Amino acid sequence: MIVLVIRSVGSFTDPLASVSKSNSAVPVKFRIVIDAGHGGKDPGATGASGANEKDSNLSLAHRVNELLRQDSMFETKMTRTDDQFIELEERAELANEWKADAIISLHGNTYEDQEVSGTETIYFKKNSLALAQTLQKGVSKALDTRDRGVKQDQYIILSTAQVPAVIVESGYITNPKEEEMLLSDKGQETAANAIHEALKKYFNGKQPSHQTVSSPDLQDQQKIEKTIYYNGSDKDEKQVALTFDDGPDRIVTPKILKILKEHDVKATFFLLGNKAEANPDIVKLIAEDGHIIGNHSWSHPDFKNLSAVEMRQEIEDTQTLLEEIVGYRPTLFRPPYGSLGKEKLEQIHEMNLAVVNWSVDTTDWSGTPSEDILELVRQQLFPGGIILQHTSNGKNQLANTIEALEKMIPELKDKGYSYVTIPDLLQIPAFQSE
Repeated sequence: MIVLVIRSVGSFTDPLASVSKSNSAVPVKFRIVIDAGHGGKDPGATGASGANEKDSNLSLAHRVNELLRQDSMFETKMTRTDDQFIELEERAELANEWKADAIISLHGNTYEDQEVSGTETIYFKKNSLALAQTLQKGVSKALDTRDRGVKQDQYIILSTAQVPAVIVESGYITNPKEEEMLLSDKGQETAANAIHEALKKYFNGKQPSHQTVSSPDLQDQQKIEKTIYYNGSDKDEKQVALTFDDGPDRIVTPKILKILKEHDVKATFFLLGNKAEANPDIVKLIAEDGHIIGNHSWSHPDFKNLSAVEMRQEIEDTQTLLEEIVGYRPTLFRPPYGSLGKEKLEQIHEMNLAVVNWSVDTTDWSGTPSEDILELVRQQLFPGGIILQHTSNGKNQLANTIEALEKMIPELKDKGYSYVTIPDLLQIPAFQSE
């Protein structure tokens, strides 16, 4: 059984507010607590071979720890480094006191029937669900075991941790064949690599929760400006952000996700609440693939025609639903049609939301041919640009969007552009802190 306890700024100056810019970044690592389940007087389960679970948990924990320490994205602590007994509350407290970004607890599963097999991941609090889903998908796929899914249960280490906490049970040690694989060097290496890759995917585009402001420049980078963002900075490098509105749906969105994965590109999806409610599995897939999710209202009304109460309801209902699905409340908000008056802009900023529009409008929703979309991008794009496309509500199931995207990604890469998410481009958090 395994438990893991588990940040870019600029815009056109808007007439409603001023923007301060900063170009120097101070890298801050994500803090991961790695917990080897059981230990000391608590041997854990006994495997089919007679081996104790505590030993295989510790071996895997060391492998995961070494991989994360070699990655500049992470810093780690282990709850135990040898065969010692640590109270469960103390393991969670280590993560709480360190202000870790996650705690991952590693375990092996057991059952009286030796034929039972598979990988499962356990969480308790909502802030741990998306992490659990990402780890479960990555580990079960890498080990080629039965995917037993994500389960919610009130284990002590999960309920007392104040940070995202999950238990990863990589397989059943009571199944002779599965135990042999899990205890082998190849099996442990595969599991450790899968956990490492899953954590990288989960934290991509996010901001370390423990990040402290150590300089005025960094403080500027952390701040959500009271403006409408149209683009990022053009001073550092040729970066571009792909954004997709109005989803998710079950036809276009999966095709876009497939293209992005094939080209190893991360994007930002501004989702509608009513579409997310109808397609929660697609929302989860977007998050699991490492993309950033933003709020695009519940039903896509023109906010200029809404009262303040109606506007807030559209936003809050969507925030609440997205939190239920992926475990966090987005920081990013894009008003439908990009339409927003000064008074409503101020009200949205009071909700701790960053208002993000675009610098390149592909007009793909109207049926603009793919070659015309590409020509619009060529004419309007500059370093720091934000490209607007859609995942639904378009003509001909947005075949033009798909065709243009397949050509756009390599073309811009050939021109020296790198693809980043909106939080990376604007140097703002991806989700709201509690």
